[in-house]
Amino acid sequence: MIDLHTHTSASDGLLRPSRLVELAARQGVRTLAVTDHDTMDGVDEALASAAEHGIRLIPGIEFSVEYPSGSFHLVGLFVDHLSPAITAAVERLKAVRENRGGLIIAELENSGVSIPLEEVVTEAAGGALGKPHFARVMVRRGYAGSVEEVFERYLVDGRPGDVPKKKIPPSEAIGLVLEAGGLPILAHPSSLGLPSFEAFGELLDELRAMGLAGIEAYAALHTEEEVRRYEAIALGRGLLVSGGSDFHGEAGERPGYYRNGLPIPTGLIDEMDRFRGERTSGPA
Repeated sequence: MIDLHTHTSASDGLLRPSRLVELAARQGVRTLAVTDHDTMDGVDEALASAAEHGIRLIPGIEFSVEYPSGSFHLVGLFVDHLSPAITAAVERLKAVRENRGGLIIAELENSGVSIPLEEVVTEAAGGALGKPHFARVMVRRGYAGSVEEVFERYLVDGRPGDVPKKKIPPSEAIGLVLEAGGLPILAHPSSLGLPSFEAFGELLDELRAMGLAGIEAYAALHTEEEVRRYEAIALGRGLLVSGGSDFHGEAGERPGYYRNGLPIPTGLIDEMDRFRGERTSGPA
């Protein structure tokens, strides 16, 4: 089994990197990518744990990308987590994120929700602050019955606590992944909220010209019809197909499965390995 999109407590996941690797190994996952939001702080711990459990660990990252509609995320796979370019970008985004935390607290306070930023920082356990950390504290303090309820009433779509996240242009995100030796993959494209697959194809052609390597067709957000359409679009343009659980550790999530208990096809990683080998060796 494989899983090419997961999160740890280094960003907004619930499990430490070593615990995620341990769980994935128990589930039968043999190749796992750790792709935390805007950080690679969990990669070293994940690599060490993967060596102990005999599974392959792919260093990765997930960037939030500027786009006029929906939510645009770019996953970088096989990224050198010691790359100076990645390190500098991550540090810059971390500083912006810390300032955003205080703004979210102030916005919530104006709506009668009083939670201390220190408790949110503790919830993050040293990882990058994200909205799920605020949501978990709000549930604990009785402002909602569940994290899902928090996101129905707060933190999103112009509701209390919705402070826009700092995002980077598509060309910068793709360029950073490429500079660090990685494969830029468009994550769960249905989240873009585009009106048609034709519109998606037009965007994809622009991104491919920037260096996009593939599309995450196998994603929890996608219906089976969308999985097949995105896969066909990727293959028709000579792009790689990826897949991941987008695991955060919430109830019902399982590493290695993208939706409704369906396993992520293991053949996807074989194609990536072949592509990377060809790209490295170049023409004969």
